[in-house]
Amino acid sequence: MAEALAAEQPSEHERSFLWRRLHSLSGVLPIGAFLLYHIYENMTALRGPAVYNEMVSHVNTMLPRPYFYGLELAVIVLPILFHALYGIHIAATGRPNVGRYGYPSNWAYWAQRVSGYVAFLYLIVHVGVLRLIVTLAGVHLAPYEGPAHGQLDLVTYADVAAHLGNPTHAFVSSPLAGNHMFAIYLVGTVLTIWHFTNGLLGFCWTWGLSVGRVAQMRVRWLSWLLFFALSAATLHILFVMRFGD
Repeated sequence: MAEALAAEQPSEHERSFLWRRLHSLSGVLPIGAFLLYHIYENMTALRGPAVYNEMVSHVNTMLPRPYFYGLELAVIVLPILFHALYGIHIAATGRPNVGRYGYPSNWAYWAQRVSGYVAFLYLIVHVGVLRLIVTLAGVHLAPYEGPAHGQLDLVTYADVAAHLGNPTHAFVSSPLAGNHMFAIYLVGTVLTIWHFTNGLLGFCWTWGLSVGRVAQMRVRWLSWLLFFALSAATLHILFVMRFGD
């Protein structure tokens, strides 16, 4: 009986295989999908502060607050924590061999791990300041007269611009705002996008979507095109909010 029960239990290798597949999936759905949507909604900043503030208000009032927070926790926060923490486990237990075999795939594996660390640290800064301190705690980084009657106290275009060091909107000296934050965002956003797009090749291979060399080459080219497109859009947003009026 004991031998039969032991045979029914999944082996360590099988459990690792399952967790790695879930880790790969979470990087695309829902995290990757949210990244694409987040860049899309932030592009409203290119149309001016009023349009950006309207977008923030619209997104945050789509559901009653308890449901909104529950959806945010289930679809964004928990998947990111799982992907990040299990990714750290994979990186810590892996054995990169770029020093011995300098193949492009080995360098891509190493860069994927490094970019993951940077992306996680960047998200801590980004979410910690704009979501926790500004939006939830109500500590604004730019002059703010308060929300209109019946509306929520939310992060504004001026808050983000001040956060990035825009002197037009900043009104107090704070470690949470300045050129150092702009530099963090430049590096953090680009490497976060790289981590997502470079991970698409591993995702497609893991889930059997690109098993042949031709299919893998197509995914690789697609990931590079997506990387440049998303990076260009994101950098445009950052530079407009940092140096615009």
